[in-house]
Amino acid sequence: MVDTFHRVTIEIPREAGDAFAEALEPHVASVSWTAVEELVTAQVLGFCETPPNEEAILLTIRTTAEALKLPAPDIKFEQMPVRDWIMDNLKQFPPISAGRFFVHDPEYRDPIPNGHIGLKVPAGAAFGSGDHGSTKGCLLALNQMGHLKIRSALDMGCGSGILAIALAKRWRIPIVATDIDPISTEVTHENAEINQVSRYVRSLCAPGYDHPEVRKQRYDLIVSNILARPLVRMAKDLGRQLKPGGWAVLSGLLLSDANRIISAHHQQGLRLYRRVELGEWITLVMKKPI
Repeated sequence: MVDTFHRVTIEIPREAGDAFAEALEPHVASVSWTAVEELVTAQVLGFCETPPNEEAILLTIRTTAEALKLPAPDIKFEQMPVRDWIMDNLKQFPPISAGRFFVHDPEYRDPIPNGHIGLKVPAGAAFGSGDHGSTKGCLLALNQMGHLKIRSALDMGCGSGILAIALAKRWRIPIVATDIDPISTEVTHENAEINQVSRYVRSLCAPGYDHPEVRKQRYDLIVSNILARPLVRMAKDLGRQLKPGGWAVLSGLLLSDANRIISAHHQQGLRLYRRVELGEWITLVMKKPI
C-alpha cells in the first residue's frame, strides 16, 4: 500500500451529487459522495495515488455546474498520509451491525456478538466501511437472503471488498470481485486475507464486465454498490451474466434514483423483489425469472 494519497473534495448541493461524482470519475481512481440528512449540501470525494490534473478537474466541474445552472462549487486538492486518514476513520466509524453482519476494524478487541458474522474492514483509501447507507443497505439485503442457495457470486465495483467478504463468509462459495480502480482490487485482496476468505475471493481490475474472467461464467447473485448512471449503463451486461432465477442487489442510490434503475433492469427481464431504505439511500433487490 502507498504511504500517501491525493484527495479531491467538492462541496455541492446534495441533489447534484450524482452528476458531480460522474464528472469527477474520469479524473481520479475512486470517487464517491456523501450527504448528511439534515444538511442541504454534500461532498464529492475523489482519491488517487498520483497527483490529479487540477486544471482539467476545475474545467470539468465548472462546466458541469454551468450545465446544471449552479454556481461553481468549492474544490479542495490535498495530499494526505494514509495512516492519518485511517486513524481519523477509526475514530469516526465504530463497529456497525447490519442484520447478522458485524463490521469492525481489525484493531477491535471486544467479542463479536453471539450469532453474528464478523467482517474486519480497515479504514483506508477504498470505499466500503459499512457505515454508508448504501453499503449497510446491501448488507441488510444479503442478511435477508441467507436462506437462498447461492453457488456463485459477483461483486461488481468491489471497493474495499466488504460485500465480497460478506458473501464468502455467509455462503462459502467462489466470489469474483471486480473494480475499475486497481487500489480497490488490491485492498479487496488484502481484506480477504485479513478475513481468512482469500481462497474464496478473486479480485480483478476491469472496467465493468469487460474482463474474460468475469464474462466466462454466469452468477446466482450479483451485487453492485456503485453509482446510478453506471448501473443503468451496465444493466444489459448484468442481465446477460445473471443466471435464470438469479438475484441482483443494487445500491449506491438515492430514493430518487430507484425508478430509473428498476426500469433499466426491468428491460433486461429482472423484476423488483424488495427495497431496503435507510434515510435517503435505497438498495434494490431484483430477481431474474427462471
